[in-house]
Amino acid sequence: MIDYQCKKLYSNYDNWCIQMKTLLGSQSLWDIVEKGFQEPKEDEEQSVAQIAALEKTRVKDKSALYFLYNAVDESGFEKIASATSSKEAWKILEVVLT
Repeated sequence: MIDYQCKKLYSNYDNWCIQMKTLLGSQSLWDIVEKGFQEPKEDEEQSVAQIAALEKTRVKDKSALYFLYNAVDESGFEKIASATSSKEAWKILEVVLT
């Protein structure tokens, strides 16, 4: 397994942002951060294929969120710790740091 080193965000959000977009893109995760995804309604019936696709999307989102958690310092982590998706975490950082 390859260990991907995320440069911690301490300052210079613009440079960190470029590096993170590249890292997340290299792992096919940037699209989930940028676009997010819609959870189906609880009463909505799902086919087996839809359930499998949804699970794959959830895993991608949690993987991206993991990278974001590991790429910020303690202060940044505290800001995004309650985010339920990678898109939400990215938006929080974008608003707070720009």
